Amino acid sequence: MSDTIDAPGIGERRAALPTASRSENLRLTLVYFLPTYLKGAFRARPRIAALVARTDPARRGLELMRRMRRRHGRGPVLVRGTSGPTLLVLDPEDAKQVLAGPVEVYAVDTWEKVSGFAAVQPETLVASHGGQRAARRAFNDAVLDAGCPVHRLADHFLRVVGEEAAALLGPRAVEGLRPDDIRERFERAGRRCFLGEAAADDVEYSRLLGLLLAEANWMGARRWRTGRTRRIRRRLMQRQARYLADADPRSLAGLFGSAPRGPETAPEAQVAHWFMALGVVHAAALQTLSLLASHPVQYERALAETESADRAHGPRTAAGFEAMPYVRACVQEAARLWPPVSSLMRRTTAETRWRDAVAPGGVNVLVPAGFHARDGERIDYAHRFAPEKWLDGTAERDWAVSPFSRGEAQCSGMELGLQLATGFVAEFLRAGELAVAGPRLSPDRPLPHTFDAARLRIGVRSRRPAEGV
Repeated sequence: MSDTIDAPGIGERRAALPTASRSENLRLTLVYFLPTYLKGAFRARPRIAALVARTDPARRGLELMRRMRRRHGRGPVLVRGTSGPTLLVLDPEDAKQVLAGPVEVYAVDTWEKVSGFAAVQPETLVASHGGQRAARRAFNDAVLDAGCPVHRLADHFLRVVGEEAAALLGPRAVEGLRPDDIRERFERAGRRCFLGEAAADDVEYSRLLGLLLAEANWMGARRWRTGRTRRIRRRLMQRQARYLADADPRSLAGLFGSAPRGPETAPEAQVAHWFMALGVVHAAALQTLSLLASHPVQYERALAETESADRAHGPRTAAGFEAMPYVRACVQEAARLWPPVSSLMRRTTAETRWRDAVAPGGVNVLVPAGFHARDGERIDYAHRFAPEKWLDGTAERDWAVSPFSRGEAQCSGMELGLQLATGFVAEFLRAGELAVAGPRLSPDRPLPHTFDAARLRIGVRSRRPAEGV
């Protein structure tokens, strides 16, 4: 029988919420919370992430949560989180309740986000609540064309990512590209798309932002560095202000003037998070290329679709992107297998009901996206590369499968991010045969729970001509 706590009653007897045991809390810290912190929640620490990957914490965390669900039932289970009592959501219906629920009740501005973004940009959307969040969300949705399958500037943006990807190809790509090589090109594409062509070569902007994100990993623990952090942020904002003042009309900055804003919007404060999200796009593209290079059936289908779209609409066009739903699904599937954000955190502002139990307001809620996406007891495609599940609606209908969150808190730039990643992957498909070294990926065995990019090399070779040509 599991340990329990009694939820506060209001004139009625209520069921108790299951509570994790001391040993479960300890194991959860060691295999789930601590590895996430060590790898870097805001900016990856590559060397530490490589060391952590060797212990395969994602697999251990999934096994632990599966055992907890068997012991405690549907839950949620009260655990000790990084910032206090936390409801660990292990049931897919409960996951939908949280993600589909109003952000006024399941608030997104958790301690982790607020303390981390204090170093980067305190006024960003994801660290906001109430009227501030509503104003900032309206601005972000308008500029990023949230909910639109194709961004209004997609033709230009796809040309940009195509050019940046093409710059990597050639003799250098035959030997194998490192993740950092690709990251630098993604950052350059981001500067061109978000801030305009004038920012294309401003590597100092990206360096300063990287320093801030690295500091955000500490979540305010290094208070003695506050002065230095403020100086870095001031220098970053000064550089950014130049691009916003003379905005390139083909950039997101050029859309600021037509977007809704008010006294609490802080438009200039939203940009840093877009660049942080670009790191997610970079990771998804790397994972997609690695999967396609190691899965011949999916590779051939993605290549055929890209070639067909190019013939019908030309490469690097919005119409061509719309004609590549399978390549887009490959990106979505890569993000499912290795979610960019493995933990979707919320905090409750009021009492919440979980079947016959009630939890008080003021507790944290954790939806472990990585666990739900790889829950082999529930979904038959948990550990294989299955892009078709996004095309037939299986994955889309499953709210527990949420690599970019869902509901009111879904990423405003999800569609734009998928466009950029799809355009980048398509450029590699056009260039030649893909090869990958590092992660052990194969259609003949379950895919690993942890994607270790430290040893990753992605190669592109010229295709051999067909026999008789």
